[in-house]
Amino acid sequence: MRIIRKILFYFWQFTYGLIQNIIGLGMLAFYKAKGSESEWYHNALITYIERKNFGGVSLGMFIFINKNTTGDARHDTRIHEYGHTVQTMILGPVWLFVIALPSMIWCGLPALCRMRREKNISYYWLYCEGWSNLCGLYATKEKFLTKECLERGRYGKPINPNHNKRKDIKGRKRKNRKK
Repeated sequence: MRIIRKILFYFWQFTYGLIQNIIGLGMLAFYKAKGSESEWYHNALITYIERKNFGGVSLGMFIFINKNTTGDARHDTRIHEYGHTVQTMILGPVWLFVIALPSMIWCGLPALCRMRREKNISYYWLYCEGWSNLCGLYATKEKFLTKECLERGRYGKPINPNHNKRKDIKGRKRKNRKK
């Protein structure tokens, strides 16, 4: 079953998400020629690149992350960028306009960066970034580790709000599930 899922993943990426995957493949060739390292992550290929003022970008199944990001921040960036990979599978060619363009403006426009900093607005407040976190968490089954993602990773709000206050269908408090 795992092989079938993998085949479907790549088929879907290179048909429905063809445009962003071709751009990602071109970027991969460029950075591999510069000697960048890569690793597989849930069928996507993460390449670690060196660029100033850069966190990460996802183009289809090709993810690029700043190689200077380490530890918990790297873990969370991988989940977040993989969420954009999932969004590609959902939106296909319109992903470029619905997700990529707003994300680039939100991330790169100096006035918006200043506004986020001055008003203490989370980067994940924007719909496409918060949704990416949720998609990444769902698809990878991993958990965020950094305070920023845990407390403000769902559209600027906590990832798992009121987790202990949830009730079952009969109004009883839910028991914590152990894994």
